[in-house]
Amino acid sequence: MINVTKRHIQDIPVLEVVAATELNTPLPLVIFYHGWRSSKELVLTQARKLAQKNIRVILPDAPNHGERQQAVSSLPSLTFWASIQGNLAEFELLVDTYQRQHLIKDHQIGVGGYSMGAMTTGALLTHHPEIKAATIIMGTPDLNAYAQLVRQYATQEHRYLPTDTNLITNWIDDYDLNRHPETIAHRPLLFWHGTQDERIPYAQSRDFFDRIHDQPYAEQTAFITGYQAKHLVKVPLMDKVTNFFDYYLN
Repeated sequence: MINVTKRHIQDIPVLEVVAATELNTPLPLVIFYHGWRSSKELVLTQARKLAQKNIRVILPDAPNHGERQQAVSSLPSLTFWASIQGNLAEFELLVDTYQRQHLIKDHQIGVGGYSMGAMTTGALLTHHPEIKAATIIMGTPDLNAYAQLVRQYATQEHRYLPTDTNLITNWIDDYDLNRHPETIAHRPLLFWHGTQDERIPYAQSRDFFDRIHDQPYAEQTAFITGYQAKHLVKVPLMDKVTNFFDYYLN
């Protein structure tokens, strides 16, 4: 039986998903992030699969999402980037909470996510060597390329953008895995992206992988192409993510 507990870690609403027989047992920890305009409840199937492998899973609501739902700014992508930035700011709090309770086995910490959550994952890799394994599922590691794409779309649609948008979001440079690929640092990293993704271009992920896969720091980086797949996660992919974390964290 899998236990799902709704709780708050300070002001962060989370679901803790773990085997009912292992509630107080130190286990590998995976923090898994949902996508844009989604919520923690919508990644519960993935979390249950991980919990069946004796992994403790934490599903946070990103800022502006789920229980923290807020209106989306009319300024293109402003709320999107603020949500990712909030995830980054709150990551250490989530990890520290379970470390203080001695519930993380052998410092085995994994991070993953879908879409916006996958972009959060790539950004976290640039600054958190304590992460032992990660999955980037239908999200780009190239934050600046995606930001530029959004700006181009806004211009074409005659949407207002501040002239200093680059400065407002200049934190992206320091967290852009495309600019700091060496921070992968030999850690297991799994990409999956569909060739027909209509939201985040497949090429942004694939081009990154092709550029770095023969570097020593990327020796454990793998890429799975979803041929003809769109921006959607299906059960077989969830199983691949589950097997990945089971193999590298257990």
